[in-house]
Amino acid sequence: MPSCTIIRTHRHGHALRDRDFDSPVEGPIRMGTTIHPTLKRHVNYLVVARSGRFGADEAPPIPLLWEPELLTFMSDRAMMVAGFEEIDGQRYYQGWWIQWVDA
Repeated sequence: MPSCTIIRTHRHGHALRDRDFDSPVEGPIRMGTTIHPTLKRHVNYLVVARSGRFGADEAPPIPLLWEPELLTFMSDRAMMVAGFEEIDGQRYYQGWWIQWVDA
């Protein structure tokens, strides 16, 4: 699976300037669908996948990105995906700038 880094472009729904971004988080990322407990319907999500012992999933390093929507895509460089994340029971707009890392 190709390696990537993820930079979150917002904090609690507010856009960040480039200099205020948190450190990039290393991928890989995985997309899935599940029944969202509050929305009570199937919802797509992106997650930074982490595997523990015997292949069990570990907690992701950043919140899941719910209802991801592809905004930009450059096959040789990166893509921008937007959706919402949940922190302490609140939903916030979030963007993920995803860049592929040369191996």
